[in-house]
Amino acid sequence: MYFEKMLLFGFSGTLLALMMFISIGSVSVYAISIKIESPLSNQKVPVGQLTISGTSSDNSSAQCQVYLDWNNLKPYQLATPTGSNGSADFSKWSFTYTSKYHLIQTGLNDLTSKITCLIPPAGPTVTKWYSINVTGATTSNQSSNVQLPLPTANNQTLASNTQTPAPQSGASVDTTNTSNSNKINLEINVETNPIPAGDRQKVAVTASDPQTGNTLDRVFVRLTIKDPSGNVVKDYTDTDGELSPSFRLDKDITGTYSVLASASQAGIKTTKSTTFIVQ
Repeated sequence: MYFEKMLLFGFSGTLLALMMFISIGSVSVYAISIKIESPLSNQKVPVGQLTISGTSSDNSSAQCQVYLDWNNLKPYQLATPTGSNGSADFSKWSFTYTSKYHLIQTGLNDLTSKITCLIPPAGPTVTKWYSINVTGATTSNQSSNVQLPLPTANNQTLASNTQTPAPQSGASVDTTNTSNSNKINLEINVETNPIPAGDRQKVAVTASDPQTGNTLDRVFVRLTIKDPSGNVVKDYTDTDGELSPSFRLDKDITGTYSVLASASQAGIKTTKSTTFIVQ
């Protein structure tokens, strides 16, 4: 009887060790990555059409695809694979923002890349994101219309005839999808800017009727917070037209964080973005 118990105990220990080994191996095998190589984050780029490029962990044995979006505008757009192993090799990729999807606009533009891989033979699917912010600015051959936030309670913006570099120390740039802003008014309020690293930050987003100023119900609202490297650190959604989450910042990460908000209802969508500085 004692021998049988010892044999069972030994077998159980071996099985547990084997499961842990397989688990650790799976994490390593299916680790994925993606990065936007050009342009650089916080770089100033011309408004209008823009081609970006990057790299990913895709290889000949993987089943991966790369997608891009602009300011959380869905659906994601499929990138063009440019790797050396054929038309399905996304180890290198490129994508051009055109009027068929969305052009680069004046002010802050959030560009997000996404890699999605199917683990053979039948899943699951693993996904990873990488984002950068670029500042759209007019050239000498384009009319300038950079929007800067006014220090007013309702956060209105004023058109400026000067070019604006990427946001620096404490300044923030708001951008709005003006094609739909007359139907849904979207406001972002960052409680503290600049803010010390490790402190608790609060960001409020409200979708309201431009005519009455009343908060709209049954409106899908999304709020995304990204760190200076473009990594998503917080992502909130609600269907009541407003969000006001509070969250603690990483005490080891400083720089310019981006705040991206969108509100949509019945096919109408408004987007807005701003930044805050963590010191």
